[in-house]
Amino acid sequence: MPDLTIPVALKHVTLIDGTGSAPRENVVIVLREKRIDFVGDAAQWQPEEHEQVITLDLSGRYVLPGLIDCHVHLAMDGPPDSRLQGDWAWTTLLMLKHAQNSLAAGVTTVRDVGGRHGLEFSVRRSIEQGLWTGPRMQLAGKLLSITSAGTEYFDGMYREADGVEEVRKGVREQLKAGADLIKVMATGAVLTPGEQPGAVQFDLDELTVAVEEASKVGKPVAAHAHALEGIRNAVAAGVRTIEHGTYLNRDERLMATMAERGIFLVPTLKAGFDILQGDRPGIPAWIREKMKTVQEDALLSVRRAAEFGIPIAMGTDAATPYNYHGDNAMELLWMQQAGLSTMQAIIASTANAARALGWDSWLGTIEPGKVADLLVVDGNPLDNLHLLADRRHIELVFKDGQVVAGPLSELNGVPESVLAGAWICCGLPAPL
Repeated sequence: MPDLTIPVALKHVTLIDGTGSAPRENVVIVLREKRIDFVGDAAQWQPEEHEQVITLDLSGRYVLPGLIDCHVHLAMDGPPDSRLQGDWAWTTLLMLKHAQNSLAAGVTTVRDVGGRHGLEFSVRRSIEQGLWTGPRMQLAGKLLSITSAGTEYFDGMYREADGVEEVRKGVREQLKAGADLIKVMATGAVLTPGEQPGAVQFDLDELTVAVEEASKVGKPVAAHAHALEGIRNAVAAGVRTIEHGTYLNRDERLMATMAERGIFLVPTLKAGFDILQGDRPGIPAWIREKMKTVQEDALLSVRRAAEFGIPIAMGTDAATPYNYHGDNAMELLWMQQAGLSTMQAIIASTANAARALGWDSWLGTIEPGKVADLLVVDGNPLDNLHLLADRRHIELVFKDGQVVAGPLSELNGVPESVLAGAWICCGLPAPL
């Protein structure tokens, strides 16, 4: 295991710190004991006398915070029909691989908003105990819904709850299991057979009790919500994030309310593009047709949300059809297409995403005292966001001050003492 008491100095980097500040050249970043110890001009930092320091010369490289994906499903692997079924043990192994795929692509934190039979808690524990390397995780456990076909279609992901008292019980069950947040269905879903994304599911009183129960232990609520009435109910109930928010653009008063209250939009544009673009064999016609009806509104809602000052946090909905773990950063390009600037897209996947998780006091930007989750890229992502989506341009990924991923050819000169015990080399295999 690496000796984390020995500081690591990353020298001559161009820094994009996640705050929205302009890039800074010739910066030194010093990592010590999993944290960022110093950020500043190279001339302003000197090691203490006789102090051993590991120095990495990253001239020509850009360093930014590790990316954060606020909407994933680790148990799913992007099947054409989006169905989740099969052997639990195999699912556990897939979840671990999906987590590592994301980490190798520069995503150092994920928020899983619908797992499978609680398997994700064991996967997280194995990573936290150092058995495997993977991203840090915020987990919702099972999502809560009304009686739904999703219960059978997505085996182990749903907890049905009809009425206020069942919702209360369902929330308490997830919290007992170790959930960091609660996920609720405020509207129907595109990918559930027989449901319509415009239809309301939980009513206001059910959503309100979910928020009340979660808030008793300081946990937030994320609301799946496509159509306006469902979004309105979720906002009125006091959720922290609106997932998808497809038709939000159609109600300016609602957008103003979300901006005023600081309620985040997590758009998940990638899920739609991965269904509608290119050769996508095997996708059921009913999924394709429903996605066609929502995608343009989804894009417009991102642009309008930004105009109204609604905080936007990156989420991909990995792994809906052909939406693979490890391709997460493509969401930044789709947010840019929707109207965000390149800097706004980066903020959405770093500082804003950390705020959406409630972890912004120690995560999401490159500042002294925050955890040393960093992404080293061989070019300027502000000129071309595709650099973040193409793993050939990602040279090193740091999590907790250790190198956890990077192509083997780029690790020449990196001391073994800096490498995590199970770092991920050599890119990713083809999706299963």
